[in-house]
Amino acid sequence: MLLTKREEHLLKAFQDYGKLSIDNISDILKVSKRTVYRTISDLTTSLNALNISIVKEGNRYILAGELENLRHFSSQVTYTRNERLNLITYRLLTTSGEVTNEELQTEFGVSNVTIIQDIADIEKRLADFDLILGRKKGYQIDLNQNNARRLLAILMVNTIPVSDFGNQDYGDYHESYNQSFNQASAIFQKYQENLPEMDAKMSQFFIILLALANHGVTPGNAKLVSKVSLDFTQSVYAEYSKVTGHFYSIKEILYYASILDELLIKRQETPLFHENFDSAFYYSVSNLIDKVALYTKINFAKDRVLFKFLFNHIRLSLAVPTLFEDNSNAVIAHSALQHSEYLHRVVSLLVMEIFPRYLQSESELELITLHFASSLRRSPDIYPIVILLLTDERPLARELLITRIKTMAPFVEAVHVKPPLRFSKEDKEYYDCILTTKLFKDESVKVVSIYPDGKEMLQLQDYLQEVQSNREVRVREQKIFDGEYDFQKYFMASQILLERFSYQHLDNLPTFEETVPMVVNKIDYISDKDYLSQKLLRRFEISPMAIPETHLALLHTYSSRVTESCFMIFDLNVPVEAQSMNHETESVSRILVMLTRMGESEEIRDLMSAISQSIIENHLYTEIYKTGNRDIIYQLLNQIFTEKIKKLEN
Repeated sequence: MLLTKREEHLLKAFQDYGKLSIDNISDILKVSKRTVYRTISDLTTSLNALNISIVKEGNRYILAGELENLRHFSSQVTYTRNERLNLITYRLLTTSGEVTNEELQTEFGVSNVTIIQDIADIEKRLADFDLILGRKKGYQIDLNQNNARRLLAILMVNTIPVSDFGNQDYGDYHESYNQSFNQASAIFQKYQENLPEMDAKMSQFFIILLALANHGVTPGNAKLVSKVSLDFTQSVYAEYSKVTGHFYSIKEILYYASILDELLIKRQETPLFHENFDSAFYYSVSNLIDKVALYTKINFAKDRVLFKFLFNHIRLSLAVPTLFEDNSNAVIAHSALQHSEYLHRVVSLLVMEIFPRYLQSESELELITLHFASSLRRSPDIYPIVILLLTDERPLARELLITRIKTMAPFVEAVHVKPPLRFSKEDKEYYDCILTTKLFKDESVKVVSIYPDGKEMLQLQDYLQEVQSNREVRVREQKIFDGEYDFQKYFMASQILLERFSYQHLDNLPTFEETVPMVVNKIDYISDKDYLSQKLLRRFEISPMAIPETHLALLHTYSSRVTESCFMIFDLNVPVEAQSMNHETESVSRILVMLTRMGESEEIRDLMSAISQSIIENHLYTEIYKTGNRDIIYQLLNQIFTEKIKKLEN
């Protein structure tokens, strides 16, 4: 005789605790009292067949009768909705024939209506990956479709926790894939040091994709692959072929290398020193930040780590998206966004506009919004507040309090200290918030203990967040930071780059391919101009760097043919057409050139990276590069170098 999971849970509770009240059962089962009564009734019916009953004694229930017969019970396997959706999708992705509704009803123990609803949800999700679910006598996915194998790998990553995978616990796939997962994991990890650093989840995806080699028909691939991904893939497949005893075609190797390129190799944070990178993805992340800032009137570009966090988060989510949301964990970030409804709405609409459909689940939109919401609470450059602390306490005690405040509220730009007797009316106009460690006659001044406990710190955090949310924009004199370190090398490097900077007008030919050699010929710091011209054109073809809607194109390379690192700008008399970062045609009237020589100093490389980030990440600076004259851009470069050096000092 079978019990449902809920009945089994209740029966075990009776065996563990003896007597149970309705409230006890409701807490144990985590259901309403109405459901408790129904479960008791269902369990009573099941138990009566074995001469066991549930008896009420006062306000509690107990089991009575021939309790030794309980050993004849076994539980019925039940699945959550999320588990069911994943298992049905797995079956569709691994079955060459049709799967009928009746088979699914029997396997999962649910009704026809439930299966129909599940299939509708699965079909909608498959469409996000451009997969079509066929319907004839049953349900079937054409396993020859391009994304079928990749989706199967994503599904497996979704359903095997990273920790379990590392411990060789493959759950439902243990029997079918145990050997291939173990072999692929050992070989991939052996060569993984040749790849850029990656998240454990992405590493798991590539191991599973390797284990699925020769699964179905290899998707077609006409893309060029990078040398890094091709060398890695050839080494891995050569060894994997020896271990498995299977032959893997060139087409199979190129498919794997192309996925490696798309998801990892071409999506590196600093593209300046990489010949191949995904300029469209880089621009999409930057564009998201810029547009969120535009619609919310909050300058998120000032947060120096937001781009990095979003870049890595979205890169992983595009590689291994969540297929089906678990309703029990659906509101991961919702509570943290309770005061950011407008921000969430803006971010959601922009993500839907900029990124593919399969990234647009509600939980993913909440997590991306959380990055922006956290930026407000993390960065002293966005909505910063300045606090005045009125206290006569000893320096050590007040410094400890200030440290705790700035740790708990990083958006606090500065905490200035004054004795209470020196407090003036002007202070109320200058500071966003005034704290005191002693009772004060002015009720607008908040009292805080010199050694606040945890509860008081949480209350102070809420108070400061409220101050930040409602703060007024105040004009203050800029603080001057007195550096403690010698950054002479960085200052000298900045002066060298500024001296080499030039702004020239070019009477160019009407095509981009003809214009690039003309630009190169105008630069003195090149030993082989023909070679460098061809290299720049090849690199631009692989990773186009015309910036959308700016009429700007960026040419940059790292080469032994460059004798001195430099940054230059060329205004074209004749606009030319070039492919943009989002793979559309852009009319280019100004070309930015960044050349870095081999073996360049760390200081020059850092400053060149700062220029490249200012061009692509900061849309305000991009506008200056687009319209500014020589003097304006010279001052902009000077400002960028100064900001970089100050950041290093801090």
